This record gives sequence, C-alpha cells and structure tokens, in this order.
Amino acid sequence: MKRERFEQRIFRVFAQAGYSPVRILTITPEEMVEIPGITVPNIRAVLYVQNKVLAEKNTIRAGKLVEGLLREVKEESGWGDD
Repeated sequence: MKRERFEQRIFRVFAQAGYSPVRILTITPEEMVEIPGITVPNIRAVLYVQNKVLAEKNTIRAGKLVEGLLREVKEESGWGDD
C-alpha cells in the first residue's frame, strides 16, 4: 500500500471537513481542533505554512494575499454573512 504524502493528507482532511484548500491559510487553531482526523503534527504544519506566508518580507503583499483568500472563502462558503 502506497503511503499518502503528508501534504495530501492535510488537504484530504480539510476537504473531508468541508474546507477549501485555501482555507488552510486563514483557519485558526481553535477551528482546526474541531476537524475530525486532524493530528497535532497536521496543526503544527498548517501553522508553519501560515507563519511562512505572513512572514514574507513584503508584508503589504502578504496582507493583500490573505485578504483576497478571506474574500474567496467568504464567497465560497457564505462565511461571515450576517
């Protein structure tokens, strides 16, 4: 049996929980612990990726990237609509 790559597993776990892959950059640790099948190493990996994206030297560009991703998530899921 072929082992699933770590990144693929994270994407699969998020997809099974109903999250789009882009949501990995904006999800909070509190939300992640509620995802069935997620492990501590998965959470650490997601936080690492989030920190790498936000630690980019051009913080304005990183901020615009996260802002665009949030907008996309809101449009896809209706999240944040009151």
